[in-house]
Amino acid sequence: MESQTIITLLIVGIVISKTLIGVLIYFLIRKNRLLKIEQFKLSTANTLLSEQAHRIQHYNEELKIAENFKTKVLSIASHDLRAPFASVEILLSVEDISLIGKEDLQLIFTNLKGQVRRSRNMLEEVLLWTESQLRDNIEHTESCNVLTQIGDIIRVYEPEIQKNNMQISTNLDQNFYVNTHKEILSFVIRNVINNAIKYGRQGGKIQIQLTDNTRDQWALTIINDGEELSPEILHNLNFVNSWELQKPANKNGAGLGISLCRDLLKRIHGSLHFENKKDVGVSVTLRFPHQQVA
Repeated sequence: MESQTIITLLIVGIVISKTLIGVLIYFLIRKNRLLKIEQFKLSTANTLLSEQAHRIQHYNEELKIAENFKTKVLSIASHDLRAPFASVEILLSVEDISLIGKEDLQLIFTNLKGQVRRSRNMLEEVLLWTESQLRDNIEHTESCNVLTQIGDIIRVYEPEIQKNNMQISTNLDQNFYVNTHKEILSFVIRNVINNAIKYGRQGGKIQIQLTDNTRDQWALTIINDGEELSPEILHNLNFVNSWELQKPANKNGAGLGISLCRDLLKRIHGSLHFENKKDVGVSVTLRFPHQQVA
């Protein structure tokens, strides 16, 4: 009888112990699941924090670039935008303007006209750049005909083209349309054509070609038959802030054109590249994503 009782107690003890072990295993499994969930939450939070840290770093870099560019703009504007006012003040300080000879007066007004034009162009460039900085991206896009845009720009520079006895040829399909920010596209092409006229040779040619139209991108190349650029100048134009190099060489210009073009092109996912063409001159290639093609 006692042995039967002992056996029964042992069986009950084993059942109870197994039950306790089962309960413990259940709680351990449940705890393990909860720990895995918490670990997943922590991993997700770490990923989000890492992404936010990357975004903050990216924004800080953009702020540094914007601040640096703003400093450049102000340093140049402090001189270039004052020039017309200084000339007008000198002209107004003359007690009797009739004493100035006709040729001298004509020279004064010619210089003043040039200063006003350059200051106006610079102001338009700075305003366009400022407008682009006020938004995270350029959302306003529209369909525009590239050949028509180029034709409008060429008409603006017709006096300079005729004065320099230049010829401009375009090799574009008249039905080539793109969906992009029209003002930025026009601004960049205008600056490149302006430089081609300014640095091209007297009686030279300027070629505007659609040099690439593949699945991934389309490219517009503008070639002038002026003097080839030195490797140092090419490097600065392609990889360095070009205004620092161009300002001393081109004292009559604001020196912001290429820097503004490069900055604005980034906002519509474009790029530009300078290259010497042997026995031809200098080419500037503008590249854009092909999904912009209408």
